[in-house]
Amino acid sequence: MTSHGKSYGAVSVINAIPCGIGATMGISLETNVTYTEGGEGRDIDIVGARNMSKAMARICVKKTLERIRADRSTPYSLTIDSQIPPSRGLKSSSSVCNAIISAVLQEHGAEMDTIEMIRLGVECAREAKVTVTGSFDDACGCHLGGLVFTDNRRDMLLSRTEVPSYDAVLMIPKETIEKKTISVAKYAAKHDEMQRIIETAREDPLAALTANGRLVADVIGVDNSLAERALELGALAAGVTGTGPAVAVIAERGKGKGIARKLGGRFILAETRS
Repeated sequence: MTSHGKSYGAVSVINAIPCGIGATMGISLETNVTYTEGGEGRDIDIVGARNMSKAMARICVKKTLERIRADRSTPYSLTIDSQIPPSRGLKSSSSVCNAIISAVLQEHGAEMDTIEMIRLGVECAREAKVTVTGSFDDACGCHLGGLVFTDNRRDMLLSRTEVPSYDAVLMIPKETIEKKTISVAKYAAKHDEMQRIIETAREDPLAALTANGRLVADVIGVDNSLAERALELGALAAGVTGTGPAVAVIAERGKGKGIARKLGGRFILAETRS
């Protein structure tokens, strides 16, 4: 039997590193996983990224089998096919964890509460050292969609609300930012400023997304002019997502592609997902 798991991407509204409170908005980019038990080995195929480390995927399978008390020695084959560019702040690791766990659960006919499944994925990401905060906000945004607020210190979902249907344009630079290079101290120094952005996010998440992006750009030392130019061109919000370097541009439906073409560079056109 071949089982399937799916999750999605998300963009940052509030980066959780400074205060422990995070917020993300779901987008339509997909991660699809197929998982089959049997055969002779433990084969993992990451479509389009065969040089990427497979350690996190192996951890996800192992910890899921442990949780449902299944035989961890069983051979399997796992294929990961994601539309989400890795190491650019678009929640690729969270999406992959969610999708793998979903596929393993389906293979065994096992049920797990959605939030508990998301927490398990966060455990896997932490063990694989692909996250600074545990990324509970990212994992919730990927799997639940909409606008989510979380307390990443307690892996607790604070709220989830639907979002309007917007274009979500993702400006993708060639550069990547690895988690091991991130300075938590620099983010912690922005605690008070981020606290004010969190208050804004409750009433105006798009304004918060823009303000959050400016703060993150300052912390990581990147030029924020691409996001500022997007706003001048009519975007509703724009800013660095995650710990960068990708920039998320939110626009009215039908206007995102035109803004992206004027900005130039590589982009992916998606939409928000409730």
